Amino acid sequence: MEKQNFIWIFIAKILIHMTYDTMKSPVFIGQVKIANRVVMPAMGVNLSSPAGGVSDDIIAFYEARARGGVGLIISEITRISDGEGIGEPCQLAARGIGDIPDLQRLMDAIHKYPTKLFIQLQHPGIMASPALIGRQAVSASSIEGWPGSPGRCLETNECESLVEAFIRGAEVARQAGADGVELHAAHGYLINQFLSPAFNLRTDKWGGDFEGRMRFVTEIIKGIKNRCGQSFPISVRINAEEAIPNGIRLEESARIAIALEDAGADAINVSCYSKGCIDPGSYPQGWKKYMAEAIKKVVSIPVISVCNIKEPEIGEQLLQEGVCDLIGVGRGHLADPEWCKKSFEGRKEEIRLCIGCMTCFEEICKPHRVKCAVNPVTGREREYSAPQKNGEGRKVVVVGGGPAGIEAALVLKERNFKPVIFEEKKRLGGALNIADKGYGKMIMTKYTDSLITQIKKAGIEVRYDEVATVEKIKALDPCGIFVACGGHPVKPPIPGIDHDHVCTAEEVLLGQTKPKGSVAVIGSGMTGLEASEILASSGCHLTIVEMVESLGPGMYPPLVENLMERIMPYSPKIFTMHRLEQIDDSGITIKNLPEKEPLFLPVDWVVLAVGGQPRAEVVDNIRSSFSNVRIIGDAVKCGRILEATQDAHAKAFVFEPL
Repeated sequence: MEKQNFIWIFIAKILIHMTYDTMKSPVFIGQVKIANRVVMPAMGVNLSSPAGGVSDDIIAFYEARARGGVGLIISEITRISDGEGIGEPCQLAARGIGDIPDLQRLMDAIHKYPTKLFIQLQHPGIMASPALIGRQAVSASSIEGWPGSPGRCLETNECESLVEAFIRGAEVARQAGADGVELHAAHGYLINQFLSPAFNLRTDKWGGDFEGRMRFVTEIIKGIKNRCGQSFPISVRINAEEAIPNGIRLEESARIAIALEDAGADAINVSCYSKGCIDPGSYPQGWKKYMAEAIKKVVSIPVISVCNIKEPEIGEQLLQEGVCDLIGVGRGHLADPEWCKKSFEGRKEEIRLCIGCMTCFEEICKPHRVKCAVNPVTGREREYSAPQKNGEGRKVVVVGGGPAGIEAALVLKERNFKPVIFEEKKRLGGALNIADKGYGKMIMTKYTDSLITQIKKAGIEVRYDEVATVEKIKALDPCGIFVACGGHPVKPPIPGIDHDHVCTAEEVLLGQTKPKGSVAVIGSGMTGLEASEILASSGCHLTIVEMVESLGPGMYPPLVENLMERIMPYSPKIFTMHRLEQIDDSGITIKNLPEKEPLFLPVDWVVLAVGGQPRAEVVDNIRSSFSNVRIIGDAVKCGRILEATQDAHAKAFVFEPL
C-alpha cells in the first residue's frame, strides 16, 4: 500500500507539473485578448500564390495550427509592395485593397477557432534576392547584401513612400479582419537596416543619431495608429543583439524597445541577428532568455520571447520566471501543429518534437515549399487532409521500425489497416538510435520516444527482436508489405579495410569501439563530424579526410559551422580533396585528387564515415517472394530523416491493397 501511495504521489506531481497553468492563461496585447501565451511566430513557408496572395495550401497550413490550440499566429513575412519589396517567391501580400478578399479568407479560416492572427508586414531591403526581384535591391544606405550585389540607397522621398506602404499594409490587414500586425524590424530586413548603425550610414533625418535611426519605424507605428485606430495592436520584432560589426547591442536594443513603446507599439517580439537567429539542435532550450529579460525590464507592454523552445515545460518555466509574457514556439509548430493541444491535455509525451535539424530553413532557402523532417504533412496539409480509410482491418507487414517504418505504420493504421512491425532490435527508432548519440542530441532521443508513444497509443503490433523472414510474413497473409529495413555503413574495397584498428563512425557513436591515440576519420558528413567531435573530446589526435573541397558535403552549411566551432579548438588536421587509398598497420595512404600525389599519415585508428547503402539482400529477398511490396526510406537510398518520412508517408497514403 505504501508503494502504491508513493507511485500515485509521484504521478500527481507529474500531472501538476504538466498542467502549464501560466502558459494556458490569457493575456492582452493592446485590447486584444489572446487565449493563451503561446505564439507561433512568423516563419516563411512559400505556400502562398506566386503573385503574392493567399492560397488554399497556406490556409490549410495555418488552420491546422489554429485547430491545434495556439493562442496567436503571426503570419509569414507579408510584402507591402512588389518589385524590391518581394521577400519570397510565394508569400502573402498586403499591398492594397485588391489583397483584402483573399486575406479575409485566411482570417475567416483562423477565426473559427479561439486563435488570433497578426499579419507580419515586411520589406526585405538589401536582403532581397536580385534573382527574385530582377533588379537592384534597396536599403537605408548603399551597402552590400547578397555577395557582389550592392544595394541602392533610398532617396528621402522613397523613404516616405515606404512608410506609407507599411501603413497601407496595416490598413489592408485590418480591413481583412486581422487581429493586429507585426512590423518585422529584425533579421537584417529594411526596418532593421534603418535601426542598426551597422546598416544605416545616412546623415539626413532618416539616419545619423539614435532618433534619426528610429524615425522610419516610429513614423510607421504612428501612422498605423492614426489610420487604424489606437486599439489596433502593433507588435514589433527586434534584434536584441546583432553579431555583426557595429551592430545593435543589448543596451541599445533596450533603448529601442522603450522608444517603440513610446511611439505606440503594443508588444515587443525579441529575436536576434546572425549567430543563434535559427538555432541548430545542439543549442540548449531557453538559452536566449537573457535577451527577453533585458527588454522586459524596461517596458510595460508584453514581451514575446523566441528562445529555442521545443518542450512545453521550458516555456512554462520561462513564463513563471517572468522572462517574458508570451513564448514563441515556431519550428515546434512545424513539427507538431497540436503542440499546444497535446501540452494542455497532459499528452506532452505524444508531441513530435522539433529536433533542430534546420531542414525547414534549408528548404525555404533553396527556395522550396516548407518541409519538416519529423512531420511530412507540414506544407501538405490540404493534400493529406482526407486519407482513404479502406483498410478494413487487413494486415500490412512493415519490415523495420525506423522513422520510415514508423511513419508508414501510423498512416496505414489511420487508414484502418492493421500494420505489424518487425523490428530486429529491442527498441524502435532504427538509425535514430545512432543519430541521437552526438553532442547535444538528447532531443533526438525524445523525438524517438514520442514516436514509440504514438505507436503504442495507436495499438500497432510490434514484434521486437525478430527478423522478418519470408515464412513469418507469409504466415500473416498480409495484403501488402512495406520494406523499411534501412541501410548499413559502406566499407570501400581498399587494401587493409579489414584490419582490427578499422571501425565505423556508427560504432564510435554507439560506444562499441573506443579508439585511442591518433585517429583518422574518413568522411565528413554528419555522422563523420559527430564521431570526430566525440573522438577529439575524448583526447584523440584527430585527422579528417574528405574527398571533396569542403567539409560536410550535402549538409546545410550552418550545421557544419556549428559542428566545426566545437571541433576546431582541438586543432584537427584536415585534408580535403583527398581519397583514402590504403590502410596498413602503422597508418593510411591518401591521395591528393587534383595532383594525384600519395601521402602517408601515421595513425593508430581509422574510422570510416563514407556513407551508407541499402540492405539489398533483405529488399531483394522480400521483393522476389511477394507481389505487393513497397520499398521506403533508407532501404531505397540512404539519406536524411526528411527523405525517409516523406517517402514513407506518401507511399502509405496512396497504398492500394491486393
